[in-house]
Amino acid sequence: MSITLRDRIGAATGAAFVVLIMVGNQMASGGSAESAHPTGEQVLKDVALQASRATYLPGFILECLGFAAFIGFLGYLATVLRRVPGRGPVGIAAGAAIVSGAVMVAVKLGSVAPLGALAIDHGHLSPPLAQVLNDLSGVAFVISWMPCAIFVAAAAAGLYRAALVGRPTAYSGLVLGVAGLALSIAGVYDPLGANPLAFLLGLLWLLAVSVRLAVKPGAVASVGSTSDGTAEPRVAVSA
Repeated sequence: MSITLRDRIGAATGAAFVVLIMVGNQMASGGSAESAHPTGEQVLKDVALQASRATYLPGFILECLGFAAFIGFLGYLATVLRRVPGRGPVGIAAGAAIVSGAVMVAVKLGSVAPLGALAIDHGHLSPPLAQVLNDLSGVAFVISWMPCAIFVAAAAAGLYRAALVGRPTAYSGLVLGVAGLALSIAGVYDPLGANPLAFLLGLLWLLAVSVRLAVKPGAVASVGSTSDGTAEPRVAVSA
């Protein structure tokens, strides 16, 4: 398999992650209460309803496949950014993107554990305990916004330095990363008032970048030199 084809497939896993988790979440959670903080009784009712729906299991599987795809995307990023001559800021951004992306996956998968307990034991759980388990999952989800924001900002910086995206894409990723970090901190402090806008826009950014890299993988541009003799890739793209 050629490097270009591997790059296209690797880049496409980022788009697959976004699509799979969004579609899977809608399928698995369809019919749930829209309240930001449902009562224990409502939580138990929703869990029983979801368990009886034919779309619940396929949706859950799609979400799991989505996170598996994201792990593949992290591997793709590690590979393409490692090819850049000179390392320096690219290596720092790449490392931050890989670590924060892995942390996001770990936190998000960990947030499934309380929901799994609800699904197994909803028939004999008390409403207060059901509400606590649901809240644990919700707060963990908000916490996952923080590493996600760092991932978007670091990936934007690393891809820009690697000449794989242009300034508009990189700067928009940096802005979304900073905004996402601020909103995630505010969300952890006040989970009921958490604003997911930056997180959702960050997923949209990832989708767009992933599709762009899959369609046009690109290559590291010609290499220049800095004042200390370190090789520096020149950006050769505009979007």
